[in-house]
Amino acid sequence: MAPAAALTAAAPAAKATVSREQAVEKLMALPELKHWADVIEKRSEGLRHGALIETDSKPREVNGKSFYQLTFVENGDDMAQAMASFLVSYSDGEILVEDDISGDLLPLDQWRKTVKD
Repeated sequence: MAPAAALTAAAPAAKATVSREQAVEKLMALPELKHWADVIEKRSEGLRHGALIETDSKPREVNGKSFYQLTFVENGDDMAQAMASFLVSYSDGEILVEDDISGDLLPLDQWRKTVKD
């Protein structure tokens, strides 16, 4: 019989409860991102759009949880300008926002207090 450690190592990794697509939908449903996307569309007369891009396909580990790494960008034919970086938890959809100056991770409600148009 195989040792328990060998059986554990062979077990498949836990699957994400929240898919990447669900993480994107969750972020694009945020009023702040909807507003930014609308402003981008209007200001550029439809030439640029708000979009989310995955900045790294590998999960980011924070306090023992795995997170998708997504950035909201102003996207055009010639460029993509980052506006905010988000982490969405694989397990429960928790959203963290990375402060672009300090690199600190803020809970969504705390980030909302700092958002400017």
